[in-house]
Order: sequence, then structure tokens, then C-alpha cells
Amino acid sequence: GASMVLLTAEDAANAGLAPSESSYWVKVTTANGETEAAPVTIAELRVGSLVARDVRALVARPGSASDSLLGHSFLDTLKSYEVRGNRLVIRYD
Repeated sequence: GASMVLLTAEDAANAGLAPSESSYWVKVTTANGETEAAPVTIAELRVGSLVARDVRALVARPGSASDSLLGHSFLDTLKSYEVRGNRLVIRYD
């Protein structure tokens, strides 16, 4: 899976994150190929009732990613998680 949370440019904009053009320097490989992304910190990331704070993430260059990804920079904050078929089961304290 993804090592970092990756946001599409659209999802980042909806969350109030707007990296400058010069911020896109991290090389990433997505399902759409190679591109650059901008490092950001998400002050508060909510998944259902779970809230994680100060999550390291990347914003994909506009038009280069079709979906945002919930990467290990978020998953590693959990007590545990597992994939059961097409479901992600998370445990946190």
C-alpha cells in the first residue's frame, strides 16, 4: 500500500490545502504513472468517528491522481488494522 496519505488536488482543495507550484517536488508513482507531489501536514484527519492529528501527507499534482489514498502515515497511528476481503477493519484507542 501507500506509505503516505495521498490526496488528489481536488480533495486537498476541499480540505483547505493549497500547495504552491514550487512545493511539488516529491516523486511518487501512482496507478496513473510517475508524478510529483507536495508534502503537507493534515491538522485533523477524520475517518468515521476516528480523528488523527498532524498526519503527514502528500498532495498529488492536479490531474495526476484519480483517487486519494489512506496510506501508512495514517494507518500506523492505529492500534491495528486488517483487510478482510474488500473491507478495512481498524482498531484504535
